[in-house]
Amino acid sequence: MQFVFFIVILLLLAVAIFAFQNPDPVTVRFLVWRTSSSLAIVGLAATAGGALMAGLVGFAARIRRWRRGRPPSAGSADQPAPATPGTPDRP
Repeated sequence: MQFVFFIVILLLLAVAIFAFQNPDPVTVRFLVWRTSSSLAIVGLAATAGGALMAGLVGFAARIRRWRRGRPPSAGSADQPAPATPGTPDRP
């Protein structure tokens, strides 16, 4: 875990250095949308967007693993509820 933290810190430091060394204005075009901003802002926004997407994918995988590890609920549509011993199956 500490190794991953160290790598993330190095990547964030590289992005910060890139941002400080590139304050030039650039024009960003996407389909019909067009804006002009500092290259530093564009780089930081792209990094933040990528981190957000990676976090969402990781969160979805964590939820999937968590749900797979849980036993099915008693009222689940996938499996019928288990019969309790000593009670008939029919009313």
